[in-house]
Amino acid sequence: MFGLSVFWLFLLAAQGSSTSGGRITGRVTDAVSGAPIGGARVTLTMVVDVPGGTFGRRPRQSITDPDGAFAFDGLELAQYILNIEKTGFASYPDVLGDGPPERLTVDTNHQDPQLQIALKKGAVVAGRILNTAGEPQADLDVSALRRTDKVGPLGFAQIGNAHTNDLGEFRVAGLAAGDYLIVAAANRRGPFDAIQTGTTTTFAPTYFPGTLDQNAARIITLAPGQAVTGVEFAIATVAAFGVSGIVVDQGGRPSPHAMVTLRPDMRTSASFMPMMAMADDDGTFTIGEVAPGTYHINATANAAGPAGGIGVASFGFVETLDGAPSGPGTITVSSADLTGLTVVANRR
Repeated sequence: MFGLSVFWLFLLAAQGSSTSGGRITGRVTDAVSGAPIGGARVTLTMVVDVPGGTFGRRPRQSITDPDGAFAFDGLELAQYILNIEKTGFASYPDVLGDGPPERLTVDTNHQDPQLQIALKKGAVVAGRILNTAGEPQADLDVSALRRTDKVGPLGFAQIGNAHTNDLGEFRVAGLAAGDYLIVAAANRRGPFDAIQTGTTTTFAPTYFPGTLDQNAARIITLAPGQAVTGVEFAIATVAAFGVSGIVVDQGGRPSPHAMVTLRPDMRTSASFMPMMAMADDDGTFTIGEVAPGTYHINATANAAGPAGGIGVASFGFVETLDGAPSGPGTITVSSADLTGLTVVANRR
C-alpha cells in the first residue's frame, strides 16, 4: 500500500530505464484559470506489485515546458503512477482523496496516454510558536495534520510540515483543501537526538490553540488557495525521563550493538519521530529526553555480529519486557525513569 506523507519513499531502485518504446505525454494546467503551468516537476514511477505490497521502481523526472507539456519516452510496457509538484499548488495526486492513485498503463494497445492534468492552488497555514515564557521559540517542528478516514488511529494524517525561525514563525504551504490540526513539537534532526540522558525537561507535542489533548485542538478548515495566518500558541514543556534496559537474543545472551527503537503510540501522541539508540557491547541501552506517554519499543539485532560494526539487519523481531510473553512491546512513561527493561530481538 502506498504511504502518505512519505508517498514517494518506496524503496526506489535507481536503475536504468528500458528502451522498449512506450510513451506517456501530458499537459499541466491551472484548475481555475486553465493557464498552462510551466516549471512543474513531474515524476513517473513504475508500479510493482509483490506479495508484501506495492512498490515503485525506476523513477524518472521531467519539468514541464512553458506550455505545461511533458513527455516520457522509452518506457517499458508496465503500469506507472504520476506525481506532480509545483510551488503554490497542491501536489498531484491527492493521496488522501477518494480511491488509490490512478495507474497509467503502457502496453501494446495503449502506448501513449496523453494526459490533461489540472492542479489546484495550495492552501497555506502560517503563524508563530511561543514558549511558556511568552518568547518566540525557534527550531520547532510544526506539522499540519489533515482529517482522513484512510489512515491513522486518530483520524488525521501528517501532510505538511515546517520549522520555526528565530522569530518563532512558521509557514506550511501547498496544502490540499480539507480540515487540519496544527501541532508543534521538538525538532529532532534525527532519531539519535534522544540519546542524551541529562535533560530534565522537553517540549511536548502541543496542538493549536495550546493543548496536549487532540480532542481539545481547534480544527482549521482550508479551501483551495486559502491562506490562514496568525495561528499563534505556546508549546508546553514537560518533564523528561530515561528509558533503559538490555537487549538479548532468544537464548538470553546480550545482543551487542543491537538497534533499539522507541516509537510514540499514535493513538495517544502527536509526535512522529522515533527515538533510537545502539546497545553497548554488553547489550545495555539508554534513551533519554522521553516525554510522558505510551510507546512501542523494539530491537533489531546487529547483522554483522559483535565484532562487525553496525551492519544491515534484515530480521524481524519480537520483544519481551521484564519476562512478559513475546509480542509487540508497549511501555508507558509517566513520572519517573523506566529502567530494567529486557528487549528480545529475534530473527524471522
